[in-house]
Amino acid sequence: MTRTTTGADRLTKIFSWLIALFLAGGLVYLFWRLPSPENQTLAPIKKPEQVSRQIKEEQAQRPLPPDYAQRLVEQSEVLVRQELEDRLRRFQVMSDRMDAQKDTLLTLVENRRLPASAPRDANNTSQARAIPRANAQSTGNNPSIQALYGMLREFELEIQRNHLAVTAARQALSGGLSFPEVYRSLTMGSSLMPDFENLISRQTGGEEWTRSQRSNASAGLQISSTAELNNYRGLLGEASRQSALAGTRLEGLFGIPRSPGAMMAGGSGGDGTGDGGMAGVTPASSSQRTLRWRTDERGRTLNVDMVKAQALPGRRFSRAAERQGWLYVNTWYMIGPWENFGIDDFTIVHPPEISIDFDAVYTNGKVGTGRVETDSHPLKMIGNDVRMDGTLRWQFKQSESMHNAPPVTASNATYYAYTELYFDEAITMMVAIGTDDSGKIWINGRPVFQDSGSSWYYIDEHIAPFDFQQGWNRILVRLENGDGPAGFSFLILPR
Repeated sequence: MTRTTTGADRLTKIFSWLIALFLAGGLVYLFWRLPSPENQTLAPIKKPEQVSRQIKEEQAQRPLPPDYAQRLVEQSEVLVRQELEDRLRRFQVMSDRMDAQKDTLLTLVENRRLPASAPRDANNTSQARAIPRANAQSTGNNPSIQALYGMLREFELEIQRNHLAVTAARQALSGGLSFPEVYRSLTMGSSLMPDFENLISRQTGGEEWTRSQRSNASAGLQISSTAELNNYRGLLGEASRQSALAGTRLEGLFGIPRSPGAMMAGGSGGDGTGDGGMAGVTPASSSQRTLRWRTDERGRTLNVDMVKAQALPGRRFSRAAERQGWLYVNTWYMIGPWENFGIDDFTIVHPPEISIDFDAVYTNGKVGTGRVETDSHPLKMIGNDVRMDGTLRWQFKQSESMHNAPPVTASNATYYAYTELYFDEAITMMVAIGTDDSGKIWINGRPVFQDSGSSWYYIDEHIAPFDFQQGWNRILVRLENGDGPAGFSFLILPR
């Protein structure tokens, strides 16, 4: 039988070969475009912490709408403004007291009888009389944070100058000496509040901060991103801290017993770096600075009275600092309360344990009545009651003592507090923790402490050595409250 090939069969074969050639050519082109192994460059795989850091950096540079930025600036200034205004009133009282002391003693000097051999100007007090007085009214109505801070600085300078005149008058009267000679021989201490521009420079590390006439921030600082807002909040915290340290120094001039936040003359400032002393303040003896222990029914604990009398505030720590003894951390960002229904269940995780976002606003907070405390007393709740609607924001808080109270105290509530501590080198330090009622603490993201159940507040509830890295260390505190007052303390012993 003869096989016949039709024209249609030939066309089918030709079409099939064309498709095969086309596919083969496509494969050849694909392999040709692939990079060879020796020239291939793979993108590096980012570690989780690198991704997290990148996200945080991107969030930090997030732009803020102008109106929103202005509202955030106003909110950030509320507590600091209140602290500075209260402190200014106290400085005015101290100024009046010191000026009255000076006038009384200078009058005694001017009216004393001198021997014939005394210099003719031995009772001349004109230079001390000419010390200018600070005037709080010069700030005007609704002063800026910068203006309030500058006025506090003027009062500090005036009080120190008048104290120098008081010291000279006492020495001249007790020793029968020439007042001008004694007055010229004395020098004022070097511890003074740095000016506001210096604080700005410290906050930026010496870099220029853009100014804007449309900004409602102090000194016209431009606030257009999250990073600038966080920098501004840090600036406000430093202004409050510096004025608090100045207040403690001035109280020492009157012989007022040092509060827990007192400045020890000749020791370090609140940052633990040794800011220098002040004329007329007697430093504590070396035996007073020695750490002492006592033993009671709760085991080995601190001499609480001594720690309260000598502890200083601080967030920066240097091994080279002259300061000895306990330092307490009193500068925090706090948020809360969340409802805990009277159960300290640490398996329930709230947003601050996932990430710290100072711009975040949460609406799942506790609803009801709470109290805005005006005093960080560990056993009393002093302040006005407020209605809580469940809206939560981070708030800057700086306590005048080692006990830190939450923004709004409520029963059956959970709070968080965050701060950062700086160490000039990696170091292990003793840390004393006290919580009311219970709490949990993370250092650099690692849980280092947790206790459960209701308990009284003790500054030495838990004492243990903790490791801190060189540079900034992140501290996160979770606080659980059952009923009544709430708060915590975090003390560090440099050694």
